[in-house]
Amino acid sequence: MDLFEVLEKRYSCREYLSRDVNDLDLSKILNYASFSPSAGNLQQWNLIVVKSKEKRESLAIASLNQSWMSQAPVHLVVLGNEEYVKKFYKIRGELYCKQDCAAFIQSILLIATDLGIDSCWVGAFDNEMLKRELEIPDNLVPYAIITLGYGKEKNPNHKNRYDINTFTFFEKYGNRSKDNSLLPLEKYVPEIQEKSKNIFSKLKVLIKHPK
Repeated sequence: MDLFEVLEKRYSCREYLSRDVNDLDLSKILNYASFSPSAGNLQQWNLIVVKSKEKRESLAIASLNQSWMSQAPVHLVVLGNEEYVKKFYKIRGELYCKQDCAAFIQSILLIATDLGIDSCWVGAFDNEMLKRELEIPDNLVPYAIITLGYGKEKNPNHKNRYDINTFTFFEKYGNRSKDNSLLPLEKYVPEIQEKSKNIFSKLKVLIKHPK
């Protein structure tokens, strides 16, 4: 899939098949997510892979009893090291740590989608319960649990998005006067479709008459 297709297909999956995620795909997700941006390239994120049924059920309980989570065969718990980042960036380090881990999490979600694996970013959980269950040291902060697996939702509700005009301003907050050359983006669709047809036509010619 290309990036645009991946972005459109990703959704928060809360109903999973019993099919497992193989280790090769899991290693790809973690390896490529490690290329995510981070403040000062500190790469301070930590991650715990949880696969055992007992622990997944415990994480679901710690996540305010979200029982659906235990269906997913893999849970990834993302931790941030705020103390470490603060050594370099003082008070701003707390913000940078959160931003770094958010970028890391988003990368995981998109790579998983590209591999045909569904996911959900879970942020509602009891910190202390989670830390006890996974023996997380005091200097690390749990930011998210990502469930991974193969969804069985027939009609996932992930297409509803606000029009970009509702959240986009120009030059200062609240200014909706816009450069008409940019918005609406819908006007670019015919041009993109035409370019795609041209590329496809050229490919057919090359296949029939290779150089």
